Amino acid sequence: MQYRKDIDGLRAVAVLPVVAFHAGFNQLPGGFVGVDVFFVISGYLITGNIFAELSRGDFSLLRFYERRVRRIGPALLAVLAVTTALAYFTLLPGEMLEYARSLIASVFSASNVFFWTQAGYFDSDSSTKLLLHTWSLSVEEQFYIVFPLLLSFLLRVFPSRLKPIIWGLMALSFASALASVALAPSAAFYLPHNRAWELMVGSVLALGMVPKIRSPWLRETAALLGLAMIGAAVLLYREQMPFPGAAALLPCLGAALVIAAGETGPTLMGRLLSWRPVVFIGLISYSLYLWHWPVMVGAQMNSFLFGGAPPMAIKIGTVLVSIVLATISWWFIERPFRVGPLKLPRKALFQLAGVAATVLVAVGVAGQVDHGLSYRYSPRVQQIADLLTDKSHRQMREGTCFLPSGSTVDDFDMACVRQDPGRRDYLLIGDSHAAHLWYGLAKAMPTVNVMQATASGCKPTLTHPGSAEERCVALMDRMFDDYLPAHKVDTVVLAARWKRDDLPRLEATLSRLRAQGLDVIVFGPIIEYRSPLPRLLAVSDRMHDPDFVDEQRIDVSAVDRAIGKLARQKGARYVSLASAMCPAGHCLEVDGKGYPVQFDYGHLTGSGSEILARRVVAKYPTLSQGPIAAAPVAASAAGA
Repeated sequence: MQYRKDIDGLRAVAVLPVVAFHAGFNQLPGGFVGVDVFFVISGYLITGNIFAELSRGDFSLLRFYERRVRRIGPALLAVLAVTTALAYFTLLPGEMLEYARSLIASVFSASNVFFWTQAGYFDSDSSTKLLLHTWSLSVEEQFYIVFPLLLSFLLRVFPSRLKPIIWGLMALSFASALASVALAPSAAFYLPHNRAWELMVGSVLALGMVPKIRSPWLRETAALLGLAMIGAAVLLYREQMPFPGAAALLPCLGAALVIAAGETGPTLMGRLLSWRPVVFIGLISYSLYLWHWPVMVGAQMNSFLFGGAPPMAIKIGTVLVSIVLATISWWFIERPFRVGPLKLPRKALFQLAGVAATVLVAVGVAGQVDHGLSYRYSPRVQQIADLLTDKSHRQMREGTCFLPSGSTVDDFDMACVRQDPGRRDYLLIGDSHAAHLWYGLAKAMPTVNVMQATASGCKPTLTHPGSAEERCVALMDRMFDDYLPAHKVDTVVLAARWKRDDLPRLEATLSRLRAQGLDVIVFGPIIEYRSPLPRLLAVSDRMHDPDFVDEQRIDVSAVDRAIGKLARQKGARYVSLASAMCPAGHCLEVDGKGYPVQFDYGHLTGSGSEILARRVVAKYPTLSQGPIAAAPVAASAAGA
């Protein structure tokens, strides 16, 4: 296809929000939609080339994959090699074991499937998944295994039915995405049949299945509207919203409008996109996408890059380092293998790629055989790090009293809220930060029947943000609107991973509960860390740096004070978990056996829950008593 500078500019529009979003710039909360814009661009360009060759009768599948290898192989293999070295020096055994598996999956263009299988609520978070970003490359490659063959078959056997079949397949993919977003969000995000329609948006443009925009003013309008649609998604979308599904239409159709507008003539937006600095970012966009994620994960793990730097310096630094690495990668790796001195003959290219892939797979296999190359760490560090791979979480009663992602309100066991006539009945409502308290509270308050109604990511409030999942709304409605009016409980306990945005909803909830004459206890936010606590303790031990963990602690004092003030204003009792966990500035980190009390950034282990609950009961001795104890507990909390 004829080269278009504006499409390289559109690549810049796609990659920069992704990089900014991953760097942590909250000003672009929907930056993740840049990947969807990439899908549309890819579908347009690749389909256009395939269709042109098919129309001329000289399409070769071997030549097609040769171009794919030249385009994506060298830079990808270089990133995988460097990332593997970074993993060797920074990842703990359990993390290295997972990395080794993701490395093999990435080499075989199956990392999207691998990360889909790892997408449980308590699976290791993205802060140590060095190859997480390769999921989108795998989606593309899986699409291009099928689509060229399909297009060739249709043009040869059903040329007159090409358009309705392509439209029909795109509609089926979109319908599958809509259903999956509601029923299986992880599958909607990672699996190729739910993403194919995004690439096919570009394909239908390249196949001439959409009317051309001939009018100059319509072209200008389409280009401006398209960029505005992408910009709106970048600025207004949130990570918690159901995605991709219908929400992906806005950036995908926006990208399609920009591409379509430039097909038949120049536009003002096209000239802006063709501006040399913008085009340059577009040219290095593939390398920038490849390099930025390992750089940012490395910084998040406190690697040698930005250890101890202020958060804003880390954000800016990771972006700049990523751009520098991308420029080097484009100039010395991408270009030479495509148009420069390293443009090897097809056979030599495939042989070199095969050898490099084999070496990387061998490293991945070695990482699994040796259980994450555990010889790199002392037995003590390995014991601490083992918590990172423990996914049982039985203390939360997951699957019955605590609903994880992917479940429905029908999975909730009403036995979890069964009352006990011989004890005081407390109803604990909230998200996972409520669920991890249940075990400890039940142990520390034997005279209380601690009932539990919790679900991941579900705040215990009457109303919910637009991004709330259906199971959250359904469970909270069941508790607040059905259960509490029909059952006399002694106390309602609200706990969650509170944020400032929750204050208005919590205020309305407390007002209603107090108006109903209910005694309410609010538990404040727990201490959190920038990385999983077991990893921080292990690294601290390895580095012989006792202050390392403290440096990675997130300050929750402002939210703690705000929630406490609101609770007391509304006549509720307040428990400051932060002050109970960190008396005199020294925070609880390990239990009596030396094991971490939190298994990730903030969730309590069973022993951690029990220790903290006993501290809370000691700090607030009237906690297990009725409303009459509200005044002294509130006063104690106020002085915390």
